[in-house]
Amino acid sequence: MDANYNRALNLLKSNPPEGRLDIQLPRSNVFKLYPESLELRYPSLSYDSFTETVTVVTCPGNIHESAALGLINPIVADAMQYLSTYGLASRILPYGSTTTKKFEAEFEGSTKQPDGGVRYSSLDGDKVTVVLGAGFSEDYNSLCRSKDMWINGHGVNVYILLCLTEKPRFKNPTTEYGDIEDVKAAIDLMKSSMGETLGLNLSNNRHVQFLYRGHKWAGELEDVFIEIWRTGTSISSRYYLVRDGRTCDDLPTTLGINISDLFPDNAWQAAHIPDKVIPFNATLYVQILMRAMRSTAGDRFETFIKKGGGRRGGEDSLIAGAYGLRNF
Repeated sequence: MDANYNRALNLLKSNPPEGRLDIQLPRSNVFKLYPESLELRYPSLSYDSFTETVTVVTCPGNIHESAALGLINPIVADAMQYLSTYGLASRILPYGSTTTKKFEAEFEGSTKQPDGGVRYSSLDGDKVTVVLGAGFSEDYNSLCRSKDMWINGHGVNVYILLCLTEKPRFKNPTTEYGDIEDVKAAIDLMKSSMGETLGLNLSNNRHVQFLYRGHKWAGELEDVFIEIWRTGTSISSRYYLVRDGRTCDDLPTTLGINISDLFPDNAWQAAHIPDKVIPFNATLYVQILMRAMRSTAGDRFETFIKKGGGRRGGEDSLIAGAYGLRNF
């Protein structure tokens, strides 16, 4: 087996938090990796047959989960409320990180897990109409490849691309803390300290780093933008929420997604109901991201300490906590 196969296999088996790996592999080797991720939400394995790219994603951080749910859940909720008037609310369902294999054209043979989405349910079956892909800035090209797979290979109406820039990107301390005897107390104290930083960020519309004991457990959320890609178009609509570490003054009130986007074309034509623009509460969403960054910082510290970054008699060995992977 080549080095790329071994890198993917090692990541699937070790499954460290917030890991992501994009590598080139022939299809024959990809099938040998599937048993390591079969029926598991994480680690997940996706394959782009057109570019022969394997993507391995391990358990994401709080920022990833909160960012995805904070976007998709309000879309589904608003649509269900509007459609309840017409007896169609139950047709719209959230679409989670389910492995999808039904890709066509140049993407035949691909597999993919979205970060979230919307599916339309009918007696004839379900149709995925909206998909979300979320990642940090270094993953932007990979997110664009995913966009092509979902729009051109699966026929979704809308692909929502969420891109965040954390500066600097997180790395664990290279040496352990040697003075921690009570792990739980240390974790509680750290999370309390992070609450103070969060309060200042919320008050000042800033996204500064979460520092504790001289280490950056979450970097500055420098930029956040959302791109809306549609089938049949080669350009996107981009909406900035955060620029240069500050919440934007002119936040969008909608992402331009309509109720009709959640329906397959034939189902929408048969519905005979007025269309509606789905609102977007950007102020609330940015606050969700702020709180998620605080939680991410706390989770990183806790993972580091429990894996040996602090001192606790007995079961934990004292090891350095660097994962050596690009994190999400």
